Amino acid sequence: MTELSDARAELARLQRRELGLLQDLLDVRKALAAQTVVIDELVRASAIPPINRLPNELLARIFLFISDERESLASVSRRWREVIMDTPSIWSEIWLDQYRSRPTLLKLHLDRSRQAPLTISLYYNQTELEVVLPHANRIRTLRIFGSASDVFDVFASLAFPSLENLLVDLEMGSVDPLLSMYSRSPALKCLTLRGLNSPPLAASMIAGFPGNSTPHFISRKFPAESLTTLSLLGITDSWNFLPDSIHFPILESLTLQINDPISFLEAIIAPKLRRFEFSMGYGVNYICRAFNGPTSKFDSVLHISFTPSPLKRFNQDALDLANGFCQVFRGVCHASIHMTYFLVPSHWTLVYRSDHHLPIDNWKCLKSLEILGFSFNQADCRKYFVEWFTKRRNSGQRRLHLKLVSDDSASDFLAIRETSNTYQVLQRCCASVELYRTPASLGTYLSASAGSLQLGPPVFELDSASQTDLAAPVQTCPVKTVEALLVQLWSL
Repeated sequence: MTELSDARAELARLQRRELGLLQDLLDVRKALAAQTVVIDELVRASAIPPINRLPNELLARIFLFISDERESLASVSRRWREVIMDTPSIWSEIWLDQYRSRPTLLKLHLDRSRQAPLTISLYYNQTELEVVLPHANRIRTLRIFGSASDVFDVFASLAFPSLENLLVDLEMGSVDPLLSMYSRSPALKCLTLRGLNSPPLAASMIAGFPGNSTPHFISRKFPAESLTTLSLLGITDSWNFLPDSIHFPILESLTLQINDPISFLEAIIAPKLRRFEFSMGYGVNYICRAFNGPTSKFDSVLHISFTPSPLKRFNQDALDLANGFCQVFRGVCHASIHMTYFLVPSHWTLVYRSDHHLPIDNWKCLKSLEILGFSFNQADCRKYFVEWFTKRRNSGQRRLHLKLVSDDSASDFLAIRETSNTYQVLQRCCASVELYRTPASLGTYLSASAGSLQLGPPVFELDSASQTDLAAPVQTCPVKTVEALLVQLWSL
């Protein structure tokens, strides 16, 4: 009996072991199946183009940079179409000129913008404007090109509670409609007035006011209490401003392309002004004179910019004005100056004198300098530039963060090599150097890193480089443009 019991016990043990092994086998098979599913999913995921791995929110932000191509982008894939159709801000920028005789399409695009703030641009009083009027409460940016008088007549009964940015061409005889526009735009922050003119605009404004005093009418020309950004373009010499007669309590940025900027600067008080830009106009007869007043009222200005005329024509009066601004704005820390202002041919022979100073030498707090239109295709110009930086270093002045920007159309090549005097001076005299669109040789560009110049990959212009050319350089290029990043995404 004992042997039989032992045999039965062994059989039972073996049966239990068999069941356990079978269960283990089943578990392993389930694990194998699950792992196979994981691998299949990973394989499928790896086959998805990188652009399709981006979340919809990021994809929509990318599309905002190229919203004018929204119809073409929507035809790429079903997902892209859904993202574009479901992003109101992609449809929020409206150029009425693109909808001539197509009011139905304009209505469709306005519907797709839902409740997003609108940017509306128009030329004169276009008939398509009637389609936009019901959405006036959503207009955040309004740009009126050409004569604005008829447009203001259409807007006369409308309020613009969301309007923050207004650009107007003042080719009209009265500013009454513009003044009325201010009262109906309580959120207005940024104002650009173009086409300012003495006759007939200024004449109509000063009519009825005795003497040459500044009429209150002119002061009301600007919604001074609410503006943070103001740009003026045109002729202002007959406005007869009184000193300190216009108060801009929160103005932060001022751009002037007017023929009498000194008078305007004397007339304003802007305690929070941080940025000033002077733009040289083409064919403008400037009024050049010394600033008459305390320059301390502009001690808050830290950023300054001098830009050329559209044709980059040399204008001695404009250069003299820019020199005067260097005396007015003495606390500048960051400057962006076109080469036209920085390198004046009449000064080239003077820079070698120990007592010669450039106007920008008045900026004792200067930290960074950007030079636009950079080119060294003249030997005298190059020597002048090198000598100025040498004098700054020898006098113990602050080492600048320098950025040199070449024009898009520039075709001249400057070979800066490690043994060249230019390279050595830039390396010794600057805290950092950034060359943007500036060729250092046929195959390399100079970039700034840790305060020294280093050779790096070239920066290509998008219209002359292939996607293969762009894929690698954009990863290390010191200046990354949105377009270059997009090209890299498409090429992955």
